Amino acid sequence: MPSIGSRASTRALAGIAALAAILGSGPAVGADKSRLKWVRSIYIDAQGGGLKHPEGLACGNDYLVVADTGNRRLLRFSYQGDSVTAEGEFPLPPKSSPIRVQVNSKGDIYALDGRERRIAVISATGEDKGALKPKGVPFSTQMVAKSFAIARNDDIYILDVFSGHVLVLDAAGQYLRHVRFPKTYGFFSDLAVDQQEAIFILDGVEAVVYSVARGGDSFSPFTESMKDTMNFPTSLSVDGRGILYLVDQYGGGLAVVGRDGEFLGRKLRMGWNESGLFYPSEICISRNGNFFIADRNNSRVQWFTIGERGSDAGSEGDR
Repeated sequence: MPSIGSRASTRALAGIAALAAILGSGPAVGADKSRLKWVRSIYIDAQGGGLKHPEGLACGNDYLVVADTGNRRLLRFSYQGDSVTAEGEFPLPPKSSPIRVQVNSKGDIYALDGRERRIAVISATGEDKGALKPKGVPFSTQMVAKSFAIARNDDIYILDVFSGHVLVLDAAGQYLRHVRFPKTYGFFSDLAVDQQEAIFILDGVEAVVYSVARGGDSFSPFTESMKDTMNFPTSLSVDGRGILYLVDQYGGGLAVVGRDGEFLGRKLRMGWNESGLFYPSEICISRNGNFFIADRNNSRVQWFTIGERGSDAGSEGDR
């Protein structure tokens, strides 16, 4: 496996950030009893080339699509048991910078370009289907997408930081509705949609999650500020139980939030060895309980499974 190195000053700053995160994350009442077990890390593609600063992930029950941002490409892997197979690469325009990726029920891949802020669509067979273009939006069609999510019914939810809305489209890109951002906030960096189609948006500056139920027209705080438990959360994902996982980029770990908005504790920590994280970017949770984390500055994707405390699944990864 490739060795991971960095300058001494960077390591020192990273260590300080990690220590601050750990000291600020004491036990929580009703803490999450599940633990993460490291399975393996993904470092290379089908040709043996290394990943470079991957940022985005989309996963199913037997496959994973990686936005290999530093190499300006999308990669697909299959997995079974505890093994991973690199299957191939999906082409992108030469100057693309994919930072978020989602897959719909048909296997079509949607990739957000971090530079152009356009969402490219690629068929399951690799055909370029152009950019997603919202239709019928009743306000300005200029859009600056920070992130997006695809629900189980293939509706598309776009975090539009230009208009200050979450824009909801159907699978064909037709406007369905929108929900305005709250009146006061720091900066929204990500969103997630649960199985009941509730929307969650993450204010990374204030470390607050807001939510709105299906059909609702305004966001309200789902959590209190969690600044004392994490350094800078940048993305979030929700599992089948309705538990939220926030990626603490600067603190090198995950923060867990319950279905009632209660902070349940932290998992993992900053590091360069297996199960350690160094400026992670995103987490993807499959329906069968596999966790994949884009471990950006370690230039790898890490695979974990989840289990109860005291079981074999708690042997590694949880700190």
